[in-house]
Amino acid sequence: MSLQEHRPLIVRSNRTLGSLLLEKKLVTSDQLNAANEKLIEYLDKEDLRRASILHVLIFDMQVLQEDAYLEAVIEKFALSLMDLHSCQFKKVAELSLDPAACWATWTIPFDIIDDFYLLASLHYPSPQVTKFWQDKFPGKHIIWYAIAVRSFQAGMEKLEQVKVELARAAQAAADKAAKGPGAAKAPIAAKK
Repeated sequence: MSLQEHRPLIVRSNRTLGSLLLEKKLVTSDQLNAANEKLIEYLDKEDLRRASILHVLIFDMQVLQEDAYLEAVIEKFALSLMDLHSCQFKKVAELSLDPAACWATWTIPFDIIDDFYLLASLHYPSPQVTKFWQDKFPGKHIIWYAIAVRSFQAGMEKLEQVKVELARAAQAAADKAAKGPGAAKAPIAAKK
């Protein structure tokens, strides 16, 4: 899916997030308006990795303390905080996840335990984000976690790396199977 397909979801979920930031008095209306303008700039540039008002307010404008935001979300919604720096993503990497969807919702599935999918999100409790992931995993139970921006970014890099490694391993297995069990190995040239 392209950024343009995710654009309405990004805009609506950031609007919900902005309302929460104003409610908790973590930013002013002027700061939020400026962040929304910057968000639109990132969307126009198709820069999914920066297309969040949290990213804009924390890193670009430096007017929001991430710890204050996380504390407010954890307290209001009784979430636990997840750090994905050492997560392996083995089970999740086998799902057909669209990395653009993860970036668009700033949400990342990080483990599966039976029928429970564990997701860490910067945009919880956005109704748009929760519905998107509930539709993605119908009939599954989702357990939500809060996450810091850098942890999310590290998790996405790791997930993308694990997916590449799995694809390489699958290709190597397919190549080996195509050669068949009785295929002769190429001779090794002797050194002179």
